[in-house]
Amino acid sequence: MTATSAPTRDAQPVLARGRVTLRPLATAGLAAWKRIHAHFRDPEIAFLNGTPPSRMPMWLMRRVLRSDARRPDRRTYGVFDERDDYVGTVELYDLRGAEATLGIIIGERTHWGRGYGPEAIEALLEHAFGDLGLERVRLHTFADNPRAQAAFKKVGFVELRRVPARNDRIDVQMALERDAWAARHRLGGAP
Repeated sequence: MTATSAPTRDAQPVLARGRVTLRPLATAGLAAWKRIHAHFRDPEIAFLNGTPPSRMPMWLMRRVLRSDARRPDRRTYGVFDERDDYVGTVELYDLRGAEATLGIIIGERTHWGRGYGPEAIEALLEHAFGDLGLERVRLHTFADNPRAQAAFKKVGFVELRRVPARNDRIDVQMALERDAWAARHRLGGAP
């Protein structure tokens, strides 16, 4: 299945790939916001993301994240599974020129290791390289998060370098160029 897009009221398209649908975060309902709040408070997810668990109340987190999502240098989406349940967040941020940074959190443990992350990333990459005309998408993860590295490699990201980070962790910097992504898709390498 290929990614599809349709306009929404706030001009960000709805994106789909395989079992996932990406909807602009601003359109998320209360049930999704409760899950978002739980994900950001979860100590394991926070560790994997390199941040402390959030202590913000839900109303404030919702206000902050909705405000962030309206910035012109961001495209933030909720990830919904085939049952239309919210399972995570994926975004492009630091959109500058022809480059952006990708971030993703699949917060529902029931969906870990089952391919939802790569499907969400593929949908967002099609938007990034197609609709937005980006030439390069980069990301950062940690060496002690092999599941994330495997998901990123599965969709074509390549490791650029490893650098020391705070708290004795190693920052793994990865990127995907538009030409490499397009070649993969021409050869049928997309999931």
